[in-house]
Amino acid sequence: MENPWLALPPKSPYVLEIDRDALDQYNAKAADATKINVESIPEPFIGNPETATVILLNLNPGDSPDDAKAHADPSFRDAIIRNLRHEPQEYLFYPLNPKFVWTPCAKWWRQNLHELWEKSTLTRASVAGRLCVIEWFPYHSAKAGLPTKPICKSQRYSFELARSAFGKKLVVGMRAKKMWEKVDPRFAEIPFLKNPQCGAVSFGNTSDGLFDKIVEALR
Repeated sequence: MENPWLALPPKSPYVLEIDRDALDQYNAKAADATKINVESIPEPFIGNPETATVILLNLNPGDSPDDAKAHADPSFRDAIIRNLRHEPQEYLFYPLNPKFVWTPCAKWWRQNLHELWEKSTLTRASVAGRLCVIEWFPYHSAKAGLPTKPICKSQRYSFELARSAFGKKLVVGMRAKKMWEKVDPRFAEIPFLKNPQCGAVSFGNTSDGLFDKIVEALR
């Protein structure tokens, strides 16, 4: 399937043409906290889905008041765009790049992934090279409030990336279990974090030895 994100506009509103009507309709009815922020660059996935050994399935990117500053920063912006195009960069999972520690994206992911390197011999760099997250919905919002049915056409690409990983990589659900099960019933078989309201990929938020399996897959 062709990567639709190659056609993302170079300036805001950051909305694919194939998604525009659907997002306009959604935002017209959505409460303020659940409206899609089209001023932020979408992040349908982070990391390289082909070379990653662990795939995390999440819901959608959050929205922070500081995202505007982060997405206007040339280096961070370049990292996001390169990622959308599946182009190589030093840290494929760019939130773990030390240059971006000040961004809301990096703060959130470091907070939720830190046990992967603090409780193992892994490093941030090694995790960044082998981890990929795929979002059920690609656009930013302060709160999800999303319907269980797909909203826009670009989601098909994310779903295809997730399906292609099944049986080949360690796939772990973070949030939106019912939504991912509708994407493919096989996702009912994958392990999910114990508390979907907590994004921590940690020993305490996993069960049945899952944390150790994640660490081993990332080695």
